[in-house]
Amino acid sequence: MRLADGARISLREYGSGRPLVLVPGWACSIDVFRRNIPAFAERFHVIAYDPRSQGRSGQTGQGNNYARRGDDLHEILLALSLRDAALLGWSLGVYDVLSCVDRHGFERVESLVLVDESPTIIKTGSSDWGEGSRDEISAMIEMVDGPDYLPFFRQYIASGFDGEAPEGILDRMTETAAALPHESAAALLRDAAERDFRSISARAAEQVPVMQIVRKDWAEAAQRWIAANQPKAQVTVLGGHMMLYEHPEAFNSAVLAFLEDS
Repeated sequence: MRLADGARISLREYGSGRPLVLVPGWACSIDVFRRNIPAFAERFHVIAYDPRSQGRSGQTGQGNNYARRGDDLHEILLALSLRDAALLGWSLGVYDVLSCVDRHGFERVESLVLVDESPTIIKTGSSDWGEGSRDEISAMIEMVDGPDYLPFFRQYIASGFDGEAPEGILDRMTETAAALPHESAAALLRDAAERDFRSISARAAEQVPVMQIVRKDWAEAAQRWIAANQPKAQVTVLGGHMMLYEHPEAFNSAVLAFLEDS
């Protein structure tokens, strides 16, 4: 489909019923949901798309930031006349989801599934929920904005498995990441580092049912923040960052149970 600014978005639909929109993370495509979509589509109308400049979507020199991507998601909801939608974001796809409801509200949104991303990636202390200190994130962005982008991406995905990462999925995901130029990949991370979605994340849990799925090594920090800021949210701890691929049965069962109760 084409967005209002001309960006071409690769979007696929599966199944029927209540709408469930799947948003992949940084530099990824909907292929990351390949072990989830069949189970979800048995009970829901699944809409999965590659965010602008990623995967099979068209490259854009503009809008590679989370404000625009939140607008993109809202535009998709409008274009497909979706109401009472469940939005599921994985990794930095969580920021697309939170940006959407922050900028456009909850009129078309029934529930949120936020999969393994802290509402701000910058940690100010060792016990914070986040990706790293400002210096660590700055060094990562500098690495991405150059020839080490794809080796870094591959290593990052590999580290998201509990066990040994299958070479096949690493090959496929790295090939997908190559569609996103390193300049755009760095721009997205740079923008993410400046985002603070703690307020809207807390507010969302007062507006609609929210499920947080977090990896095991983040569980303590994540659960502490969620208990203080989203006491109504449901929390599931599962595997590593790639739990949706590595542990699909447990992941799918948890998401479906939440959605059917919400």
